[in-house]
Amino acid sequence: MPVQSRWMLRLSLFYFLAGTLVGAAMLLHKAFAYNASVWLFRPIHIQVLIWGFIIQFTLGTGYYILPRYLQGQARGNPILAWGVVVGLNIGIILNVIATYMNENTLGLIGISFQAVAVLLFVLLHWKRIASYNK
Repeated sequence: MPVQSRWMLRLSLFYFLAGTLVGAAMLLHKAFAYNASVWLFRPIHIQVLIWGFIIQFTLGTGYYILPRYLQGQARGNPILAWGVVVGLNIGIILNVIATYMNENTLGLIGISFQAVAVLLFVLLHWKRIASYNK
C-alpha cells in the first residue's frame, strides 16, 4: 500500500474518532440536557465526518485500489498524491477553525483547498482509469 494511502486512511480514522466524540456529546445532551452550547459544534461534526472521514477514506482507498499504470510509476506522480493529502487536510482544518470562529473568508479558503485536492485526485487518476479502456 502506498504511503499516501496509509496517511489518508490513518487521518480519516482520526477524524472518525473526533467526529464520533463530538456526536456523542450532542447525543448525551439530548438525553441529559447538560449544556445547550454543545449544538454549536454540529457544523464541525458534519465537516469532520463527511470530509475528514468519508471523503478522505474514499480517496485513500481509491488511490490504492484503482488500476496501476502498465509502464513507469505505478500510481503516477507521488507529489500530486501528497498534494491531495495535504490540501484536503489543510482545507478540513481551516473549515473547522472558520466554523468555530465564524469567519467566512477562512471557510472559503478551506473549501478551495478541499476542491483543489479533489481536482488533483481526479487529475492524478483520470489516465489510470482511461488507460484500461483501450
